[in-house]
Amino acid sequence: MSIRNFFSTAGGELSPAVIIRRVMFLILLLALGFFYLAIDFRGLSHPKGIDQAQIAREIARGNGFTTQMVRPLSLDQMRNFALQSEDNEDSVSLVKFHDTYHAPLNPMLNSVVLGMFEDRWAWTGESVIYFPDRVIAVVSVVLFLWAIGINYLLVSRIFDTKIGGVTALLLLLCDLLWEFSQSGLPQMLMFFLFSFAMYFLYKAIENYQLKRSPLLWLCLAGGFFGLLAMAHWIAIWPFLGLLIFTSFYFKPRGVQAVSMGAVFLVFLLIWGVRNNNVCGQPLGSGYFSILGGLTNSEAAIMRNFDQDQNPLNAKGMPTRLVLTSLAQLNSLYVYLGSIIAAPLFFFSLLHPFKRPEISSFRWCILLMWLFAVFGMSVFGLADGASDPNQLHLLFIPLMTAYGLAFLSVLWSRLGITSHLWMILNGHLIIVVVISALPLLLTFFPNIKRGLYIKDMRTPDYTIGLLQKEEIFEKGDVLVTDAPWDVAWYGDRNAVWLPGSLSQFKELEAFAKERKSPVKGLLFTSESIDKPMVSGVIGIGAEYRDWYQPLVFSALLYSNDEKSIAAGRALLGEFALDYKFLSPILRGGGIFFFTDEPPPARQ
Repeated sequence: MSIRNFFSTAGGELSPAVIIRRVMFLILLLALGFFYLAIDFRGLSHPKGIDQAQIAREIARGNGFTTQMVRPLSLDQMRNFALQSEDNEDSVSLVKFHDTYHAPLNPMLNSVVLGMFEDRWAWTGESVIYFPDRVIAVVSVVLFLWAIGINYLLVSRIFDTKIGGVTALLLLLCDLLWEFSQSGLPQMLMFFLFSFAMYFLYKAIENYQLKRSPLLWLCLAGGFFGLLAMAHWIAIWPFLGLLIFTSFYFKPRGVQAVSMGAVFLVFLLIWGVRNNNVCGQPLGSGYFSILGGLTNSEAAIMRNFDQDQNPLNAKGMPTRLVLTSLAQLNSLYVYLGSIIAAPLFFFSLLHPFKRPEISSFRWCILLMWLFAVFGMSVFGLADGASDPNQLHLLFIPLMTAYGLAFLSVLWSRLGITSHLWMILNGHLIIVVVISALPLLLTFFPNIKRGLYIKDMRTPDYTIGLLQKEEIFEKGDVLVTDAPWDVAWYGDRNAVWLPGSLSQFKELEAFAKERKSPVKGLLFTSESIDKPMVSGVIGIGAEYRDWYQPLVFSALLYSNDEKSIAAGRALLGEFALDYKFLSPILRGGGIFFFTDEPPPARQ
């Protein structure tokens, strides 16, 4: 689209009203981008997003798809594979550990951009925000804004430029989408790829209605869905819905679906072969994440240093799936970005649209969404609308567009005769105002908060001090409850705190055999802030075995010599050799223990 076309009407004529509206849109876009990237931004917000960021940095360093964050379950899986394949067990190392958990596309994309700023990887302390955090966030925001443009073109093609423009404005004012752009998660990349896939899919349906071959457009849609799955494995679920729709809608039945499915599988097979060569499982350790939605929490499963202790308990599984699906429906408005028009999509299914491609496309959207809901029920949505498995947001643009079209039909049937623009488009104004409320109600308070705390040090800043060689040497390994932070901000090798003390001792011995011994033990608010009662006896008590060592370790913070001596003695009872508290890494709820006295602060 040229600049002239952007400021022109559908007839190609320059219109002052169109120019004013679109200039205001661009100003709003720039203002929101500056706010979320500068004023409101406090670093990447989600652990899995941070984890993917540190993998991207390792790729940019030339270390391949390796990670400095080691999941005990991934380590055990790779260790067992090395033994079963008669390879030397010494090939499994905690340094430059091959990641088999994440889908590769998001880290690969971020690695290209991070490589342009290699001189800014070191956290010198000049800023309380790690500069590469902003780089990752900028990539997400750019993908988000491009996706808005793609959806504008798609919705304008399906309906008209008015609905396309309002849909674009609602996406821009969606607080949930901006929240994901700050997380480091691949959702904005997925949003971008899904938008392209839907554009090509709609072109295929259009061609089919015009008696033309839809094969090229379906293959393009299958290719972008393959990329989508390479950004997050859970994207396989909506593709299954698309595959079923394609099998029955396009004739000859099955031929088009097979071609599209073949293109899709090419992408998955490439990475499946890589994972199989590394750990003996095409899905890698991400395979075990399915247990997070069906049994225990995913975190507790990944911290288990014995994969045989994670059997899939089928008892009560149907009930859990139904309850999780119902929970999604109960919170559907929030999952769809609190855009009031999006849930109206389901009412639009009752409306007989005149153009067959519009009518058919909505059933495809519904089928993909139903499979996505089932996939999210299987894998779980522990973090609600902000969960890494959240797929509802992919459907926000199209569901919003259909909802707006249905609402416009109802509004036109009211018989309003006024020629005033605000009355004729009153339904659209109401939708925009209500949908923008979550963002508007927090916008100005967040500006004030952002300016107030902009110079305050974060726990991430404290962990970033690990980058100093005198504190913790490059290549050393520590065990922590926040390995993503240590790997990204501290730029050091970190193993996730195992589920029990016995497993910790086993892992410690294994690391020593691999000539990468554990040099420290770091606790953060990730475990310390857990309520004591729920942590010990509650459901999913992830740190149950660690609470007594944590409490006794806290004694070392006391200025009383007797308390310090008591703390060290009690730590000894639990066979923990890390009795020296770092005088440098203090604050923000951080306890950093080493096996030898660290140097004092200079």
